[in-house]
Amino acid sequence: MEVFDRTADYDPNVDAIVRVEARRLRGKLKAYYESATDPVLIGLRPGSYVPIFRWLRAEPAPRVEIKPGGRASVAVLPFINMSPEQEQEFFCDGITEEILNSLTQVAGLNVIARTSAFQFKGVAIDIRDVGQRLGADLVIEGSVRKAGEQLRITAQAVETVGGHHLWSKTFKREMKDIFAIQEEIAGGIADLLRVHAPARTVSHPNLDAYTRYLSARFLIHQQTPEALQAAVRQLRELIAMFPDYAPGYSGIAAANGLLCLFGVVSGRDVYEEVKEFAERGYALDPESAETCTVLGGLRSWFEHRWKDAEELYDRALKLQPGHAAAHVYHGMALLCQGHVDEAASSLRRSIELDPLSASDCARMAYVHYLKDEYRLAANHLERAFELDRNYPEARFYEGLLHFRQEDYEGVVHRMSSSAAPLDIGLLAAAYARIGRRQSATECVEKLRRSAETTFVTPLGAAFAAIGMADFDRAFHLLSEAIDHRTNFVNLLAVEPFFDPLRKDSRFPKLLKKLHLSD
Repeated sequence: MEVFDRTADYDPNVDAIVRVEARRLRGKLKAYYESATDPVLIGLRPGSYVPIFRWLRAEPAPRVEIKPGGRASVAVLPFINMSPEQEQEFFCDGITEEILNSLTQVAGLNVIARTSAFQFKGVAIDIRDVGQRLGADLVIEGSVRKAGEQLRITAQAVETVGGHHLWSKTFKREMKDIFAIQEEIAGGIADLLRVHAPARTVSHPNLDAYTRYLSARFLIHQQTPEALQAAVRQLRELIAMFPDYAPGYSGIAAANGLLCLFGVVSGRDVYEEVKEFAERGYALDPESAETCTVLGGLRSWFEHRWKDAEELYDRALKLQPGHAAAHVYHGMALLCQGHVDEAASSLRRSIELDPLSASDCARMAYVHYLKDEYRLAANHLERAFELDRNYPEARFYEGLLHFRQEDYEGVVHRMSSSAAPLDIGLLAAAYARIGRRQSATECVEKLRRSAETTFVTPLGAAFAAIGMADFDRAFHLLSEAIDHRTNFVNLLAVEPFFDPLRKDSRFPKLLKKLHLSD
């Protein structure tokens, strides 16, 4: 306001003078330093108005040192969208992800996953703080400007201990060169870290298909039922236009799988389509870690083909060692089979790659809960709630933890305001344990009424039946939940809540349906 003589009602979204003048300043600084020999460089990062200062050295820039036997850790922060059209944000995020995916194929690197790196989107941050929170030695940041078919991408690498800029480059190309730019950035970072970046087959040969896919993937990452359903619609249009585009098929399978996880649809209703599209995506591109992981999810969570799933997860991790989702899915599949220690190892690796993921923290809490390590479980749940205070999976695991410790009032306190079917079922079980039979019955009735208008997994009512000691009904409902391919029922062999049923001769039959042993 003082510098540009604006009043208190100045709105930078209407009056662009700050952005205009900052852009002019960046241009002047760039032109000046092309010929100047000053010992100190003063710069202004794209998207920021905070100046940076660094020494200019005659010798080559230092490289990040990797301890013997160790790994360098790299975080790719969301590139800033400098395009005239703000709707190009999905494209900008896509560029960031593609660079990240290229780096995850490099053996010897820890590449921080998207979930954690994107926590810093649109946030003014100190690179040193980012490094500390993510455990990253190096941060990649930059900007994207897309105007028509013209593309300008700026990328730079900053080491996080001292905030020194080690590498930077600006690309002024046409859209058709986007894949080459992504690979060049990944190659520059790999060279900086003295590691080898393998040659990569471009999985997006068609530019139009690629941009449409980025738009749908942008919606999938929002992980709300509405966004997932919109993504499925967009991807259906995509594969209708480009029937050989592998990511489109895997994307539909993944989005429908997440809708099942959230209980929006029955797994039985979408199984045939998930199977068709997961297999089609893999057949079109078996060298993609993403298609391997999605097909592995089908084999494990929908079909209970555990050995086949493990082979696919192993393949995904050979292709892309830093693929965090493959580590998570593999870990949970191991958990279903009772391999708790191996599952914990996979989940720890995922947390190393994705330290700000609420879901990873919640699932690690669940592992500790299974091992009767209640304090550790509570600590990981607390961390999950710090990252997402309303994360539903963590809330459900917290309810199970209270129930396991016979803190039924704690279950009531935590679950009484939730509308999630599994939470309501667990709440009914807790009410039954403290003698509030009428309240438990009201929870069951609430589930029944909801099922009249929308899909409600039978597993919620099964939890209530177990708590109310109605075991005949519990077995019937659990069998229905398996038929509906409800996600959590795959943990039948290890979940302590089902202990009252284990000595019944009907329990092994349920496990047999899941291809599991007790």
